[in-house]
This record gives sequence, C-alpha cells and structure tokens, in this order.
Amino acid sequence: MNEQVLILNHEIRQIEHALNTARRRRKWSNLSLVFGPVLAILLYVAWWVPIDGLIKVAVYIPTLPIVIAFCVSSYHLKRNPGGFMLNSDGSRTLRREGDLELDLARKRDTRKLVIANAEVDTKVRRITYKEDAYSDIDQLRIESRRYRRLNNMLQGFLIIGSLAATGTSGVAMELPILRWATLVLTFLVGISSGFMGYFKYKERSFYLQQTADAIEQEWEAVEVGVGRYKRIDNEDDRLAEFVEEVHRLKAEQMKRQQNLEQSSESRDQSE
Repeated sequence: MNEQVLILNHEIRQIEHALNTARRRRKWSNLSLVFGPVLAILLYVAWWVPIDGLIKVAVYIPTLPIVIAFCVSSYHLKRNPGGFMLNSDGSRTLRREGDLELDLARKRDTRKLVIANAEVDTKVRRITYKEDAYSDIDQLRIESRRYRRLNNMLQGFLIIGSLAATGTSGVAMELPILRWATLVLTFLVGISSGFMGYFKYKERSFYLQQTADAIEQEWEAVEVGVGRYKRIDNEDDRLAEFVEEVHRLKAEQMKRQQNLEQSSESRDQSE
C-alpha cells in the first residue's frame, strides 16, 4: 500500500507541474494577445506624430520586432495550449489545462480511496499531512508572487501612465494628434487604478505570503522541536499539535480570502 501511495504522490506531482506550466502558458498567451495589438496601435499613432524621422526609426527598430514576437507567441500559445506530461518512453505529450485538472482530481480521489481502504493509522495520516504541508507552502508562495507581480505591474503602469498623460496633455495644444494619446493613457490609467482597488492584489499577496511563512515556521519548529513543541516529548502529540495549528492557519487564510471576495461583491451590490 505504501508503495502505491508513493507512486500516486509522484504522479500527482507530475500532473501539478504540468498544470502549472499550462497556466503559465495561458497567462503568457493572454498577455501577448493584449500587448501585441496595443503596441501596434501605439506605433500606428506614433507614425502620424510630426517628429523627426530619425526618432521614428529609433523607436520602430526595437519596438516592431517586439510586436511581431508578441503576435507570433500569442498565436502559437493559443493554438497549442496546455502543459507537457512525461510519458513512460521519455517522450512528452501536450495536455490541455482542463484535462490536467480532471486527471489531478481523479488521482487525488484514488489516493484517498487507497488510504481509506487500507485503514491507515492516524499517525501515518498526520505524517502525510505534515509532508503535504510543505507543498502547500510552495503553492501559497507561487500564488503570492503572482498577485505581487500583477500588483507591481499595474502600479508601475499607473505611475508611468499618469506622468506620461500629464506630459502629453501639456503639449497637446501644439500637437493635436497627442490628444488621442492623452485620452488612451488616461483611460488605461483609470483601468489600472480600478483593477487594483477592486481586486486588491496587494492584500491577496500579503495574506498568502503571511500564511506560507507561518506554516513554514511551524514545519521547521516541529522538525527540530522548538517553540511550542519543545515541551512535547511524544511524537504523536507533536504531530497532532502541528496538524491542528496548520489546519487553523489554512482556515484563517480561507476566511481572509472570503472577506476579500465579499468586499468586492458588496461594492457590486451597492452600485
């Protein structure tokens, strides 16, 4: 039974890795789909701006290949979505994100049935929960970094866009074509500000990182027997205390997540 559980755990980790790859590919395909046309529109607008030809060449030479790369990347990733799974013969197969999610759920259910049918001792269950906690730490930090990068990107665009809109509005009287650029920049700045305030990416990142650090601290404390575990001599009691504390931390994280979601829904209802 133990060998079967180990095999299932290995297969689950493989599917999780492929699923993370599929999600990253989907994210990059969406970003490419947005930034490619946006840059193309900006280049089209810049073409009609009455500025020196050498300046236009200096702008178009590095920017045009980037636009083409975004468009090609978006086409390739949209045409071939999913993540790569390693086959038994060493080859790789591209699996769609939905199929990977179904396979992951099926493997996890299979593992639960194997453990339940074998009537595994409570200590073994707690040890398994303890080992899985470290995977939860990595997952929480991955989500935290994702929200932090998104918040930093929007914050950076908010700062740069605000300054650029202010600058272009100052010279729009002399160059009427820049009025459209000012309008577009102001619109995009408003969208960025709205997304940051509505979805609260910074708060989500902070809470996820806080929970990951707290679980890691508990994991290290129970490993070396410090903190609340240094006065507990029985290993079963230490595992029970650890499982209870990690469960509490996860429950608090879920409540914070729900509060963030409810705050967004309450704003929708008030509107």
